[in-house]
Amino acid sequence: MKVILKRDVKGLGREGDLREVKDGYARNHLIPTGAVVLADLDAVRNWERHRDQRDERDRAVRSDAEAMAERIGGLALQIGVKAGERDRLFGSVTTRDIADRLRVEGIEIDRHDIHLREPIKTVGEHEVRVHVMAGVEAQLRVEVVAEH
Repeated sequence: MKVILKRDVKGLGREGDLREVKDGYARNHLIPTGAVVLADLDAVRNWERHRDQRDERDRAVRSDAEAMAERIGGLALQIGVKAGERDRLFGSVTTRDIADRLRVEGIEIDRHDIHLREPIKTVGEHEVRVHVMAGVEAQLRVEVVAEH
């Protein structure tokens, strides 16, 4: 069954995409939740008519995301935390701490889009991957300094 996505659906596509899905998936999940509309003749004509507007909007969003990724890549965040002997932290620096610090710099990033292998527990410089949008990521340099 052909459907047009009214919003982003994880694993299926983005808003405005025309997709072929199994009939049961469309009838039992996608249509009742309002995520899609059936791609009948009128809906497809309307979809084609608005394709250029969607493409232009997507280019603008990607451009903004790339600019934000460049800005994030140029930052060197400094986070002060209490540390003990041998510069081991009391606690750790988490994605929430990094997101809060980015917010102070005027950058709104959800903490779930900041990827740490594990919380930072040592003083020094650390590279952190930040997911800005699909296909756009940045490397953020975080410097953890000891406050005794």
